[in-house]
Amino acid sequence: MQIARKKELSKLIIIQLAIILVCLFVFTFVHSSYITKYMPKCFWQENFGIICPGCGSTRCIINLFTGNFKEAFFSHPFLFMFIVYFVLLDIIYIINTLAKKKYFHWFYPKWWYVIIYFVLWILYTISLNF
Repeated sequence: MQIARKKELSKLIIIQLAIILVCLFVFTFVHSSYITKYMPKCFWQENFGIICPGCGSTRCIINLFTGNFKEAFFSHPFLFMFIVYFVLLDIIYIINTLAKKKYFHWFYPKWWYVIIYFVLWILYTISLNF
């Protein structure tokens, strides 16, 4: 039982280190001017004149990696909340794994969380187009 626990913890640590290294790589080597220069224009906004649900997501991620959290939130609030939720979920999972308890078990994803999230995202996108 103890060997299985050590394997699980070492696997968890490797995954966390990989996530941190990828984030550091993106933060260090990817410049926002390079990304926005070569990104294609939004198909929906170019052809139909409406804002799609993903408009602003690139600016949100760029602002997150540069530390502009306020700008990231205002450029795409739902993607920002999605990322923050999964970072918190990851931290809670690590704490629960290390403590062998279930803290904040209500925070783990439920099917109705997903439905509420996407309904709110669709309503937000509709409100932006009016």
